[in-house]
Amino acid sequence: MITRTPFFAAAFLTLLAPHTSRAQVPAALRAAAAARMTALGQSDAAKWGQLTSDSFTVVGTDGRSLTKAERIAQLKAGSPGQAWVPQHERYHALAGGTAFVRRYDLASVAFIEVWSREQGTWRAADVQVTAIIPDSAVVRHAIDTANARYADAFKRGDAASLVATYTDDAVVMPPNMTVWEGRVAISQGFAGFLSQFSVVDARLTTKDVIVTADYATERGTYSWTLHPKSGTGPDIVDNGKYLTVWERQEDGSWKIVRDINNSDRAGAM
Repeated sequence: MITRTPFFAAAFLTLLAPHTSRAQVPAALRAAAAARMTALGQSDAAKWGQLTSDSFTVVGTDGRSLTKAERIAQLKAGSPGQAWVPQHERYHALAGGTAFVRRYDLASVAFIEVWSREQGTWRAADVQVTAIIPDSAVVRHAIDTANARYADAFKRGDAASLVATYTDDAVVMPPNMTVWEGRVAISQGFAGFLSQFSVVDARLTTKDVIVTADYATERGTYSWTLHPKSGTGPDIVDNGKYLTVWERQEDGSWKIVRDINNSDRAGAM
């Protein structure tokens, strides 16, 4: 990565050293950092601009770089939201205390900020944003728990609980049916299916999970027994495989954003 200023290169070297104690961090810097975060949460472009260097650059989790003008345009297009509350905040002094590196986490993202004094005011000069990859064992446990609730909802004929497992913009691709796109279509799809069948048994077995910062791709197998509610046909015993993409939510939970399955039985539904 090419750094725009020597500050950012030096910033990474400070990460090897102990963090600066709270008493050693200027109160004005802490106040500026808190005010800038409030401005971000409120999409207050004017206040954010006052606390940001004109030569500012932020590198996001996707590797793209934004200038101050580009970031201000984003803020102006946004709307006020929840307050940004940093976690694991710590500071490291640079250049004899004339500049500082500030590190903190927000949900699933880690931030490194370089702050310096400009014309008597503390301003953020550079920011590096890095996605935090969640612990795979924790993600697997969350998916196993969600799958247990999902299978139980099928057996209870609880369409609402099934739909709650999906994001608002999720896409479900069931076999031999048209795609269900979005919460309304998914709700209608499950309601229609459960109006025709009772699920006597349902089992989901996860084979593996590939975890990234915001998504987890699950591969697994299923088996279930369907009892036609019309009472005119025999039970359908089916088994097959599925591929499900889970998306991490702001509160740390996981919901399904893409879902597809198909039967191992030739000519099955």
